[in-house]
Amino acid sequence: MQKLLERKGFLSFLLFISLVAMISGCVVQSISPFFTQDLVVEVPNLYGRWMLKKSPFEEGTDKPWMFSKDSIIIPCDKGDVASLSARYFKVKDVVFLDTIAAEPQENISLWWMFHISPMHTVSKVIPGEDTLRVIPLNASWLNDAVKNKSVTLPSVWREEMKEHVFMASSAEWIAFLEKYGSDPEAFPDDNAFVFQRSEQK
Repeated sequence: MQKLLERKGFLSFLLFISLVAMISGCVVQSISPFFTQDLVVEVPNLYGRWMLKKSPFEEGTDKPWMFSKDSIIIPCDKGDVASLSARYFKVKDVVFLDTIAAEPQENISLWWMFHISPMHTVSKVIPGEDTLRVIPLNASWLNDAVKNKSVTLPSVWREEMKEHVFMASSAEWIAFLEKYGSDPEAFPDDNAFVFQRSEQK
């Protein structure tokens, strides 16, 4: 954390905390992957360059993002890039995306910082002909479900961030996705990151 403060400065760090506080309802963090290797799938129709057209924040909206079978390369404001390690997997015919931070770059991306712990996150992936919707598991919904015990997953409550860090095993997450993977409350379309295929080569 000290290195982060030195690199970006205290004001930048406060800005980051404010942004996370505004949109943390979109992000669930887990110490374990959301998948097992037998569920990993190839989705070549999703690989390539995509322009981010809609999201809770503006970073990375003016340059194409690069999706491949094992990474997502995200453009940063200063011309640099940040990288997430990615795995696509399928549960009950629904495609999901597990991401975790790759090595940090000199100028840290907001998306990279979501994974700073580093923690796994999961999103539902809905491809179209020239569009791609990536819908993160809704942390606000899951926090409430854990609180009222309608969902039982091992976790630790982080009071400073008002969120759970989940310690569920991959098998427990798969069982969860089998039950809630198609639930519009768990993966609300309002939280979707909407991409359009880029014509840039």
